[in-house]
Amino acid sequence: MPIKRLYHKLTSDADATGFDSDTLDERRKGSDVKGQRLQLIVYTALFAFIVLAAYGYYLIFNLTHDVHSLSNDVRQMTRSVNQMSMSVNTNMEIISSNIIQMQRSTSLMAETVAQTMPEMAANTTTMTKTAQNVGDRIDGISTNIQTMSVGLVAMQRDMWSMNKTVSNPAESMFDSMTPWGGRRGHTQGSPGPLAFPPPVR
Repeated sequence: MPIKRLYHKLTSDADATGFDSDTLDERRKGSDVKGQRLQLIVYTALFAFIVLAAYGYYLIFNLTHDVHSLSNDVRQMTRSVNQMSMSVNTNMEIISSNIIQMQRSTSLMAETVAQTMPEMAANTTTMTKTAQNVGDRIDGISTNIQTMSVGLVAMQRDMWSMNKTVSNPAESMFDSMTPWGGRRGHTQGSPGPLAFPPPVR
C-alpha cells in the first residue's frame, strides 16, 4: 500500500543517516503515529469519497429517471396536442361549412322577404279597402233593414185600420140577419199595431 511504502521509505532514510538505535526507535514511533494519522485521514477521505460517489450516483439515477418520465410526459402531451389540433381543424371545417350554409339561408330568406314584402303590403292595402267596403255595405244593409222595419210597421197599421174598417160593418150586417145575433162586441180583432222601432245607431 502507499502508506506502507511511505513508512518503509522513511525508515530506510533513517537507516541511511546513521542515527543510533534510540533515535531510530523514536523516529519509528513518530513515523508510526504519523502513519496512523495519515491512514485515518486517507481512510476518512476515502469513506467520504465513497459516500459522495454513492450520493452522486443516486442523484444521477433520480435525475435520469425524472428526465425519462419527463420525456414520456412530453411525448404523451405532444400526441394529445396533435389529436386536439386535428379535432379542432375538423370541427372548424364543419363549423365554417355550417356558417356558410347559414349565411346562404339567411341571404335567401332576406331576398324572399324583400320580394314578398311589396306584395304583402299591396294585399294588406287591398284587404283594408275590402274591409272598409264591407263595413260600408253592412251599414247600408242596416239602414235598409231599419227602413223595411218602418215600412212593415206602417203596413201593419194600415192592415189593422182596414181590418177594423171592414170587419165592423160586416159584423153588424151579419148579426142583424141571423136570429142569434146581438153578439156584437164579442169578436176580438187585432190588438193593434206595433210601435215604430227605434232608429239603429
